[in-house]
Amino acid sequence: MERILRATGKAYHPHCFTCVVCHRSLDGIPFTVDAANHIHCIDDFHKKFAPRCCVCSEPIMPAPGQEETVRIVALDRDFHVQCYRCEVCIYS
Repeated sequence: MERILRATGKAYHPHCFTCVVCHRSLDGIPFTVDAANHIHCIDDFHKKFAPRCCVCSEPIMPAPGQEETVRIVALDRDFHVQCYRCEVCIYS
């Protein structure tokens, strides 16, 4: 008998339960769902929805192995900790 996964209120074949971005199988892998109920692997969810650093324009994502994101928010702008600098003297 074939195995069926249940997630987001639906049933999936293990090979059909994939990330909408990278199409990697999420069988047994942590995943999340966006507001439109699309399934993402954690990495692609962060790449797509994470705030972007106003200095380097890269997404501000958790460090490898971490679940929490660390960022600096100043004057309604988001910064990586390593990108945040004084605008006068350019030192952190």
